[in-house]
Amino acid sequence: MPESRVAQTDVAVVGGGIAGLTAAAYLSRAGADVTVFEKAYQLGGRAATREADGFLFNRGGHALYTGGAASGAFEELGVSYDQGTPKDTFVLSGGKISAFPADPLGLLRTDLLNAGDKLALFRFFVEVGRANPHALADTSVREWIDLKVRRPQLRRLMTAVARTFAYTTALDVVSAEMFVEKLQRSLKHPVHYVDGGWRVLVDGLRAAAERSGARIVGDAHVEGVESSGGRARGVRLRGGGTVQASAVVVATGPRDAARLVDGGGHHALLRVVDGLVSAPIACLDVALERLPVPGRPVVQDLDGPRFASAQSVYTPRVAPGGGALVITFKQLDPRLLGDPREEERDLEDLLDAAQPGWREVLVRRQYLPRIEAVGALPLAAEGGFAGRPDVAAPGIGGLYLAGDWVGPEGFLVDASVASARRAAGLALEDGAVERGKVAVGSAR
Repeated sequence: MPESRVAQTDVAVVGGGIAGLTAAAYLSRAGADVTVFEKAYQLGGRAATREADGFLFNRGGHALYTGGAASGAFEELGVSYDQGTPKDTFVLSGGKISAFPADPLGLLRTDLLNAGDKLALFRFFVEVGRANPHALADTSVREWIDLKVRRPQLRRLMTAVARTFAYTTALDVVSAEMFVEKLQRSLKHPVHYVDGGWRVLVDGLRAAAERSGARIVGDAHVEGVESSGGRARGVRLRGGGTVQASAVVVATGPRDAARLVDGGGHHALLRVVDGLVSAPIACLDVALERLPVPGRPVVQDLDGPRFASAQSVYTPRVAPGGGALVITFKQLDPRLLGDPREEERDLEDLLDAAQPGWREVLVRRQYLPRIEAVGALPLAAEGGFAGRPDVAAPGIGGLYLAGDWVGPEGFLVDASVASARRAAGLALEDGAVERGKVAVGSAR
């Protein structure tokens, strides 16, 4: 729909990624007139998928940790997807590849650990299951691992897992609340790779929103949030047009959100955003004619912050028949970024170890040297999840924030979905529209 044809809406949603589409779906289900403005032609943001030579490339590594806000909302909204659960994980240590002890059978099989390590790891998993993640909000992952894991080889293993879970090497600042909560969930619920790429989730959320009457406007550049009298009144589009709204949900990254409010001069929001620490990663995806070593699909590096996964083994639609798609990424320290070319070579070296011969069957590669994996890490110094910005924007009524950097619940896509649902609920409670037939649910 052309921008000029939208003059008024109950709720304007800025951003057509997972968070924006989730907010739109819940709002429209509740009877609101909703318009989503996405600056790109393609919806999805970091969840967008690109097709090339029959291969489906996500923007960086993506996995859905089930049992949280996202998988619950997808089920409620009717967003279905085919999936595969990664198994047969291995670890790379000292040039040697061993089985990863992810379950009791793996614990028995692996030669990575001696008998004492195996017993200690079993006890560690029992203790993790009993832990209260929220009580660890002020403790860093590094501190917690050093306290709970005494044996050197186990400490290396848990550090590698923590880096992969957090998408960063800055474990001295990341809250242990995130790591323990995610570790508990991974022991109880499967991890899903989405077959067909994450565009399947994007398309499903779009369909859910549009079924209830939401409008999705692509190539729509929002220049700012219109406000007066201490309340959001709509959005201003490139070219000078405005769209009036009773509430605005900004579902962008934190810096873009700050730029949209008061021309980037909203001091309360700027203070919040300036304190956030994101998690960039270097990501190298390779499309191959075939997988050189099919029996080694997932490799976790213990010697460095690297991870490789042949996702096509579990989600065959991401590669043409017989082909393979391997995703690798290197976790970085956002405070001390290195040379992108060196990081690319590091990932090539990981592929040499995990899938020797990959260069001879290479079809296409995608290197993203500084892709943002997490909009805001939950920091121990800020109280973990609770230290992230509130969904209700400071100082402006009717303005709400959503994304993986917002709200006290979840990590990555779980945070995006939880904050979006909360934003939808607050907009309705604030009188943006009269409540419809379907309640938003856990907008608390």
